[in-house]
Amino acid sequence: MEKVVIKLSGELFASTESLKKVVEQIKKISLKNQIGIVIGAGNIFRGEQHGKSLNLNPANAHFAGMVATIINSLILKDLLIKQDLKVKILSAIPVPTIADNITQEKIDLSLNENKIIIFAGGTGNPFFSTDTNAVLRALQLNSSLVLKGTKTEGIFDSDPEKNKNAKLLKTLSFDDFLKNNLQVMDLTAITLAKKNNLKIKVFNIFEKDSLLKVFKDPNFGSTIS
Repeated sequence: MEKVVIKLSGELFASTESLKKVVEQIKKISLKNQIGIVIGAGNIFRGEQHGKSLNLNPANAHFAGMVATIINSLILKDLLIKQDLKVKILSAIPVPTIADNITQEKIDLSLNENKIIIFAGGTGNPFFSTDTNAVLRALQLNSSLVLKGTKTEGIFDSDPEKNKNAKLLKTLSFDDFLKNNLQVMDLTAITLAKKNNLKIKVFNIFEKDSLLKVFKDPNFGSTIS
C-alpha cells in the first residue's frame, strides 16, 4: 500500500457538510493507501495571525494554535470511527488522556495495525507551520507524497484574490517555487521537501470528490516536485 500524508485546512472544520464528505473520501482511499493526516486549526485559532492581532507573546500564540489542532483531531477521529475505520491520534504536545506522544515507534506500530494516523499538536515547537509539520510527518511515514487541501484550486503565480489574471500553475519545481517566493506554502516546508525529494500536491479540498480526483487525475490541482 502507498503511504500518503493529507494536510487538511482548519477551515474545512467550519463546514460540517464539507468535512463529512471528505471523511467519506478518506474511507475510500484508505482501501489502497496508508494515511497520515495533519490538521490545521484556522477555524479556531491561527497562531501568527491571531497572536499579532491580540498582541500576544509569539511563542504562546503558536502554542495556542497547536493546542487548537488537538480539538480538530478529536472531531476527525470520531467521524472516521463512525466510518468503521481504525484511527490513532498521536500528539506532539503531551495529552495522555486522549493521545499518545508522537514517536517513530508509535508511528510504525500504528501503520502495522493499518490505522489512520492523525497528527495533532503541530511539531511541538513554536514558529513552525502545519505545512512544515506535514512534510516532517511524511518523512517519518516514509511517504513520497503530501496532499495539501486548501480553499484554492492550486498554486498561482500571484494572489488570485488580489489579481484576477493570476495564472494557475499545474506543475512547478521546488526551485521555481523558492525563486518566485510563492506564498501558498512556507519556505521551510518546501526546502525540507526538496532536500528529501518529497512531492507535494496542492488542490481545492472543497471541490466535489477532490481527494478521489487527486489519485485519478494527474492534472488536478498543482504539483511541486
